[in-house]
Amino acid sequence: MPKSKKEITNNDRKILDTLTENARQSLIEISEKTGLSRQTVQKTILKLEKDHVTWGYQPIVDEQKKGLKEYLILIKRTTKPLNEKTTEVIISRKLDKLASSIGAEIVSSFYCHGSYDWVISLLAPDIKSAKKFTEHLKTVHLDVISDVQLLETLFFAKKERIINPDIKNLKEYIL
Repeated sequence: MPKSKKEITNNDRKILDTLTENARQSLIEISEKTGLSRQTVQKTILKLEKDHVTWGYQPIVDEQKKGLKEYLILIKRTTKPLNEKTTEVIISRKLDKLASSIGAEIVSSFYCHGSYDWVISLLAPDIKSAKKFTEHLKTVHLDVISDVQLLETLFFAKKERIINPDIKNLKEYIL
């Protein structure tokens, strides 16, 4: 039986693991670490990109050094079904525009199962901006939001699978 084009192989996993550690490696470096030929590495990376297994490559940035803080916004829905207006906001760029208007940026936004239904990771210059964003959400979507919690991220011990190189300097937060 032929394999599906989107099935992940052992070679794919080796290359993905190596890219996750450092996406700036050369094909030769990835080849040496995985034991695969440079041509296999190149073809596999192109296939992973084409199949949208990988979405892009970006550095891991310490946002605090850029003067930004990360906030998590936990949103609990009411039992009322989502209306078209709210659904449109979730799947459109309207929230990005709102965040941008207050000098903030949405890092990620996702629906989940648990005590809360929707989580937004927001970069903002300060708590005031983050609160302004959450207040807008509550006001505009009052009929479908029953609770919103705003959490400030103090530090990342690990981000995007990489241990923070400044972790030794962050002990003050946990002692």
